[in-house]
Amino acid sequence: MTPERAAVERQLEAIFASEGFASAPKMRALLRYLIDATLAGDAERLKGYAIGVDVFERGAAFDPATDPIVRVQAGRLRKLLESYYQTAGCNDPIRLEIPKGGYTVAFASGVEVVPAPGAVPEESGRTPADSAAGESVESSGFWTRVIRSPLVHLAAVCAFVVAVSLGARLFHQDTARGPLPPAEAPAAASADVITLAVLPFTNMSRDDSHGRFADGLTDALTTALARVKSVSLAPRTSAFQYRQATDLRRVGRELGVRYVLEGGLQHDGGRMRLNVQLIDTVTGAHLWAHDYDRSASDELAVQSELVATLAAEIRPQLITAAKRALEVETVRPATAWQLYLQSTWMPGGARNSLTWEKERAALATRALSLEPDLGQASSVLADKLAYLANVDPPSDTEKLRATAAEHARRAQELAPGDADAVFNVSVHHWHAGQLAASLAATRRTLELDPNHVLARFLVTAVPYTCSEAPQAVVDELVAFDMALSPDNPVRWVTLYWISRLHLNNGDLAKALDAARRADQIFRSPDSFYQLAAILVQLRQPEAAAAEINQQRENWPNLDPRHYAEVAVARRCGDAPKAAFQLRVYGDLADAVERSGGG
Repeated sequence: MTPERAAVERQLEAIFASEGFASAPKMRALLRYLIDATLAGDAERLKGYAIGVDVFERGAAFDPATDPIVRVQAGRLRKLLESYYQTAGCNDPIRLEIPKGGYTVAFASGVEVVPAPGAVPEESGRTPADSAAGESVESSGFWTRVIRSPLVHLAAVCAFVVAVSLGARLFHQDTARGPLPPAEAPAAASADVITLAVLPFTNMSRDDSHGRFADGLTDALTTALARVKSVSLAPRTSAFQYRQATDLRRVGRELGVRYVLEGGLQHDGGRMRLNVQLIDTVTGAHLWAHDYDRSASDELAVQSELVATLAAEIRPQLITAAKRALEVETVRPATAWQLYLQSTWMPGGARNSLTWEKERAALATRALSLEPDLGQASSVLADKLAYLANVDPPSDTEKLRATAAEHARRAQELAPGDADAVFNVSVHHWHAGQLAASLAATRRTLELDPNHVLARFLVTAVPYTCSEAPQAVVDELVAFDMALSPDNPVRWVTLYWISRLHLNNGDLAKALDAARRADQIFRSPDSFYQLAAILVQLRQPEAAAAEINQQRENWPNLDPRHYAEVAVARRCGDAPKAAFQLRVYGDLADAVERSGGG
């Protein structure tokens, strides 16, 4: 059988939510990789070398003949699938098998098992002659075992196995721990939206008149966060009933929200202090907290500034928390929106690797297979594909760049009012070297959500991508970064851009300092290429080459020459500092090649 892609996705979601796979991220990644390659008919990806490099991040020097990780992990995956179909998945409409001797996935329905075309033999450590001699026997033996396997009998006893397993679990639950408390129920995490209540900030001052400012600040922040399309806010009147609430788990259940924001306001003469906390009402975890000290001389101005600051802090923390909750708590097939949310890039929840980036693209693709008109998912693909074209040379093809542009067009058409989707489109344009279009989309993002933290920063920074920036602009962006809390996940982006502007302006010491600070928070090819390029200009070519070469395990296709001559040229075009940028990154490519790492 050749099942529809959507049916395969539903089957995978059920498998990934099962007990054996839920705690095995590498097994999920391996199965996802094999499924995608099988359905795409991509025989090259179904070889041990490609799997070792792409899934297990073994690096370009990986040799499947001496390192058995792929064969070992494939064997483990086969056992997990067999266990799943003997228990929770015994009545599933689609069965997945990975026949021994290869890595191609076979799809089964009932007693019929049909291999996908183009199966690639599994490396076994034998010589090519041995493999060729034994291939037909091994394959025919497998299909003989399949034909004679008691699948019909298994289906007959499956209900009994599940019933016994379920009964045992229920008995254990009733006798060992009792009913599941409402506070532990993850229902709020499974909705197609992030649910939040902004509780009224408590006036902690002796003067009751300051309560009006606290309530006004709560109202203004609620209004600001209501612009975030992925967040559903509890109504103000409902949230205000829980002034000074102590049992936030109960608040979450009664308001139907997963997260609550609470805080307290103190006045002392001409100064005020606001302390705020973001809390998960299901787990009780404190996700984020910060104190803000301000002058109380102009309360309206202070309120506006605090709202913008709080929105800049809360958005990334909230989205990152919701993504993590979905990863660990989803107990049923994920919806298209949940897949989209997991596919989004959010600093703090990202990993510096090609595998991670491709996983995000795969999640967005799966979301579109379930809901083809989900413009938000198209916006993720527009961003990801354009980005990978710059930092992963095999991904830089005319077809993939055209696909990215088509997803950008669809995102604008299908999600024109979603600030996050429009922002993703703006980043796509930046990666593609379309700076005017990028700036226009960034401005549109701010029209939809004036408090979008990265759009607020980039609307000022993007015009100087490959141009010298006036000192006033640099000072403004440095002040913006310093106003963010130290643990704000977006700070590596702001510091990367500050380093970029210092580099364009020829201030190498400040460029290196900002690049080093960004590197302490997070790394990406753009950021470590920039750090290394600065080191070359500071006459430290060996250190620069080391910075690049140590990233090859995460990014096996790194090519500083491609980055210099294609990515930098693409982004800079004929901008005033284009020649300078090309020389700087060309020098980096020369240094890496001299080190033997090119």
